[in-house]
Amino acid sequence: MAKNSGSQKSMIRFISLLVSIPLIILIAAFSYKNAQFVSIDLFLYTINLPLAVVLLIVLLLGFIIGYLFNLISLLNQKQKVYRLKNKQETLHGLSGVLNSSKSKSDV
Repeated sequence: MAKNSGSQKSMIRFISLLVSIPLIILIAAFSYKNAQFVSIDLFLYTINLPLAVVLLIVLLLGFIIGYLFNLISLLNQKQKVYRLKNKQETLHGLSGVLNSSKSKSDV
Protein backbone atom coordinates (compact mmCIF):
# COMPACT_ATOMS: atom_id res chain seq x y z
CA MET A 1 0.00 0.00 0.00
CA ALA A 2 2.94 2.35 0.67
CA LYS A 3 4.11 1.84 -2.91
CA ASN A 4 0.71 2.92 -4.20
CA SER A 5 0.86 6.09 -2.08
CA GLY A 6 4.30 6.90 -3.46
CA SER A 7 3.14 6.36 -7.03
CA GLN A 8 0.16 8.64 -6.40
CA LYS A 9 2.47 11.36 -5.11
CA SER A 10 4.74 11.03 -8.14
CA MET A 11 1.70 11.13 -10.44
CA ILE A 12 0.44 14.30 -8.74
CA ARG A 13 3.90 15.86 -9.12
CA PHE A 14 3.98 14.88 -12.78
CA ILE A 15 0.52 16.36 -13.44
CA SER A 16 1.37 19.56 -11.58
CA LEU A 17 4.55 19.80 -13.66
CA LEU A 18 2.53 19.29 -16.84
CA VAL A 19 0.22 22.11 -15.81
CA SER A 20 2.86 24.48 -14.45
CA ILE A 21 5.26 24.41 -17.44
CA PRO A 22 2.68 25.67 -19.98
CA LEU A 23 1.45 28.18 -17.40
CA ILE A 24 4.98 29.53 -16.91
CA ILE A 25 5.42 29.74 -20.69
CA LEU A 26 2.11 31.64 -21.01
CA ILE A 27 3.11 34.07 -18.26
CA ALA A 28 6.50 34.64 -19.88
CA ALA A 29 4.89 35.23 -23.30
CA PHE A 30 2.34 37.57 -21.73
CA SER A 31 5.08 39.54 -20.01
CA TYR A 32 7.11 39.74 -23.21
CA LYS A 33 4.15 40.97 -25.26
CA ASN A 34 3.17 43.55 -22.64
CA ALA A 35 6.60 44.91 -21.79
CA GLN A 36 5.83 48.52 -22.77
CA PHE A 37 5.79 50.96 -19.90
CA VAL A 38 2.63 52.69 -18.74
CA SER A 39 2.41 55.55 -16.31
CA ILE A 40 0.10 55.31 -13.35
CA ASP A 41 -0.99 58.51 -11.68
CA LEU A 42 -1.42 58.01 -7.93
CA PHE A 43 -2.61 61.59 -7.23
CA LEU A 44 0.61 62.60 -5.47
CA TYR A 45 3.13 61.07 -7.85
CA THR A 46 3.39 59.04 -11.04
CA ILE A 47 4.84 55.54 -11.43
CA ASN A 48 6.11 54.07 -14.68
CA LEU A 49 5.81 50.27 -14.76
CA PRO A 50 5.57 47.62 -17.48
CA LEU A 51 1.97 46.86 -18.40
CA ALA A 52 2.42 43.18 -17.50
CA VAL A 53 3.50 44.11 -13.97
CA VAL A 54 0.53 46.45 -13.55
CA LEU A 55 -1.89 43.77 -14.75
CA LEU A 56 -0.38 41.12 -12.48
CA ILE A 57 -0.54 43.47 -9.47
CA VAL A 58 -4.19 44.22 -10.20
CA LEU A 59 -4.89 40.50 -10.61
CA LEU A 60 -3.24 39.72 -7.27
CA LEU A 61 -5.16 42.52 -5.56
CA GLY A 62 -8.38 41.10 -7.00
CA PHE A 63 -7.53 37.65 -5.63
CA ILE A 64 -6.73 39.09 -2.21
CA ILE A 65 -9.93 41.15 -2.07
CA GLY A 66 -12.00 38.17 -3.22
CA TYR A 67 -10.34 35.95 -0.63
CA LEU A 68 -11.06 38.47 2.13
CA PHE A 69 -14.73 38.76 1.15
CA ASN A 70 -14.97 34.97 1.03
CA LEU A 71 -13.32 34.76 4.46
CA ILE A 72 -15.81 37.24 5.91
CA SER A 73 -18.69 35.26 4.44
CA LEU A 74 -17.26 32.02 5.82
CA LEU A 75 -16.91 33.51 9.29
CA ASN A 76 -20.52 34.71 9.16
CA GLN A 77 -21.66 31.23 8.16
CA LYS A 78 -19.68 29.64 10.99
CA GLN A 79 -21.28 32.06 13.43
CA LYS A 80 -24.75 31.12 12.15
CA VAL A 81 -23.93 27.41 12.50
CA TYR A 82 -22.73 28.01 16.06
CA ARG A 83 -25.96 29.84 16.93
CA LEU A 84 -28.09 27.09 15.36
CA LYS A 85 -26.21 24.40 17.28
CA ASN A 86 -26.84 26.29 20.51
CA LYS A 87 -30.53 26.59 19.66
CA GLN A 88 -30.66 22.89 18.82
CA GLU A 89 -29.08 21.97 22.16
CA THR A 90 -31.52 24.25 23.98
CA LEU A 91 -34.51 22.75 22.18
CA HIS A 92 -33.22 19.24 22.80
CA GLY A 93 -32.90 20.03 26.51
CA LEU A 94 -36.39 21.54 26.59
CA SER A 95 -37.87 18.53 24.83
CA GLY A 96 -36.24 16.29 27.43
CA VAL A 97 -37.77 18.37 30.22
CA LEU A 98 -41.17 18.33 28.52
CA ASN A 99 -41.01 14.57 27.96
CA SER A 100 -40.10 13.93 31.59
CA SER A 101 -42.88 16.20 32.88
CA LYS A 102 -45.36 14.58 30.48
CA SER A 103 -44.43 11.10 31.67
CA LYS A 104 -44.85 12.22 35.32
CA SER A 105 -48.30 13.62 34.60
CA ASP A 106 -49.34 10.38 32.84
CA VAL A 107 -48.59 8.38 35.97
